[in-house]
Amino acid sequence: MKSLITLCILAAGTLFGWDALQTTSQVAAQINDPKVVIIDVSDLEKYSKEGHIHGSSHTDIVAWRTSHEKHFLLKTPDEIQAHMRSLGINSDSNVILYGHLSSVKDLLNSSYIYWAMKHYGVQNVAIMDGGLEQWKAEKRFVLYEGTKTLDGNFTAVVLPQMAADLPYVKQSIGKTAMIDARMPENYFGITASNGVERLGHIPGAMSYFWTYSITPELKVKSPVVLQKIFSEGFGLKPSQEIILYCTGGLESSFNYFLMSGILGYTNVRLYDASMREWGNRQDTPLVQYKWEEFHPVIEVIK
Repeated sequence: MKSLITLCILAAGTLFGWDALQTTSQVAAQINDPKVVIIDVSDLEKYSKEGHIHGSSHTDIVAWRTSHEKHFLLKTPDEIQAHMRSLGINSDSNVILYGHLSSVKDLLNSSYIYWAMKHYGVQNVAIMDGGLEQWKAEKRFVLYEGTKTLDGNFTAVVLPQMAADLPYVKQSIGKTAMIDARMPENYFGITASNGVERLGHIPGAMSYFWTYSITPELKVKSPVVLQKIFSEGFGLKPSQEIILYCTGGLESSFNYFLMSGILGYTNVRLYDASMREWGNRQDTPLVQYKWEEFHPVIEVIK
């Protein structure tokens, strides 16, 4: 029975006609589809000098985030809507993101923009597995030219169930499963995260370093393996609520992409401000020197 459930979850993308993780072959087959918008998420110099997929628009992570006190937040719906229109995105577009993967952290631009687009109402978003390096390794055609401004008609619609803020996280402690995507030593409280004053993790949160899901070739591991990690290892059910956080929203966005996009978890929230907000305040609880499993607090009605 468990195997049948797993297969159903992993097949979800196919059943609905769109895979959140796409191969280079899948992307190549859609280059001339007018409903498909392919977007390079590297910095502009790489886009121009290292080449890019034919017809791809260009964006940069700085176009999506804004600084707020000591942390970062996703930009407003109006700002994102205007930017997405400039990328040629329409309300019925299917969007494919890819990066130039010189290091594992380059994957995070794609996953954060994936979450941002889903949060603002794009139905079909995907990431190309292996990035431009895989595309080039297969001797596929690339262009070397500057970016251009397009004119789409996308209208942003905020889907609040995909995000969590500080008050929401506070009220969820002990009630909702949480996953910390930082390095284990940050979670455990041995070393501080970059830009975070205090040590430790949110009470009850479990540790899953986001790079555990990546192969040495910077590709995503098998969905079957990932499903075992989250369903059998963490005991998480596809429909239960899960809050993801990290240092500043980027690392947890990759766990969001895996769980929500690939594995079919339907109630996942990303705490965008993450530890750069939580760990720089004095009114937020932290746990140090402890590995935790999630055990929901059951309220007894007297």
